Amino acid sequence: MRKKWLISLLLIMSISINVNITYADTASDIPSSWAKAEIDEAIAAELLPVDLQSEYRSNITREEFSAVAVSLFEALSGQKTAVHGENPFTDTENVQVRIANELGIVKGVSPDKFAPNNEITRQEISVMLYRTLKAAKPKYDYTGPENHDFADNAKISSWAKNAVCYLYGIEVINGAGDNRFNPLDNTTREEAYILAGRMHENVLAAKGSLVVTRGGISRGDGSTQLQLAKLIAAEMGKPYQWGGIGPDSYDCSGLTSSIYGKLGITLPRISRDQATVGTYVAKEDLAYGDLVFFARDGQNINHVGIYVGNGEFVHAPQTGDVVKKTTLVFGYYQRSYYTARRVLD
Repeated sequence: MRKKWLISLLLIMSISINVNITYADTASDIPSSWAKAEIDEAIAAELLPVDLQSEYRSNITREEFSAVAVSLFEALSGQKTAVHGENPFTDTENVQVRIANELGIVKGVSPDKFAPNNEITRQEISVMLYRTLKAAKPKYDYTGPENHDFADNAKISSWAKNAVCYLYGIEVINGAGDNRFNPLDNTTREEAYILAGRMHENVLAAKGSLVVTRGGISRGDGSTQLQLAKLIAAEMGKPYQWGGIGPDSYDCSGLTSSIYGKLGITLPRISRDQATVGTYVAKEDLAYGDLVFFARDGQNINHVGIYVGNGEFVHAPQTGDVVKKTTLVFGYYQRSYYTARRVLD
């Protein structure tokens, strides 16, 4: 009996080990290393249906993305969705497709066909995301850059250009290298999830309409903001150096004092002193160009940056790093955020 018991135990252990190894070796069920952090955030925000949290590197279909779009709509609008009308499609009974269609997010490929298994191109997912945002936030100002000069602009369909340019302007989508967009390339599940997560994050961080921070400045922003955007762009990627005031390297307050100095605004040299100029701004009222300050210990200001919209700021972080953009929405800078000051009119 003891011998039979040991054999049974070893057999169970062997089966358990084999199951774990098989799962761990299924690469498609694990997001790519570059995508994992953003996908984890999208899952935490409940944007991804459980049955789609696998095969991350496979191309996403029209039916699959409809489910993601409905989850994104609910998260952005705070509304629960349900089917109201009759199913217009003969090739799918999927409830999420029907809801997305009723919301105006997706359309059929013909009056009665949806083509649920067709894979989505980069320009198609841009349009679907844009429609999702407009359905959830109809009062936003959707003024943005009318065009971004991609090297392959001619390949972007006319019905997709507005969506592509707007989402590029609010930094939801990016180019595909060499200033190309590759509009007809397919979109993988993990790419689609990251785009949905970025839109969700940008809306959470915004007050009122989203701010176009790339490819142009949104309507209502004056010439001073435009000048500031150009000055910031010229400093991106330059190395941090303690005590640096430019033009080749900066520390945090050296960067802000240099940039604003070029706009004719004199700032004190030290970050804690810069926090005494201008007027106080509540975090929920931040606007492009506001100075944002941080206190590691929650009391003493030790860092400063420039708010650039969509919950992000530009700063010179630390030794070994470069001037770059960082989020205020989560992580260290969300926890150490202290105050903000407005120095632009």
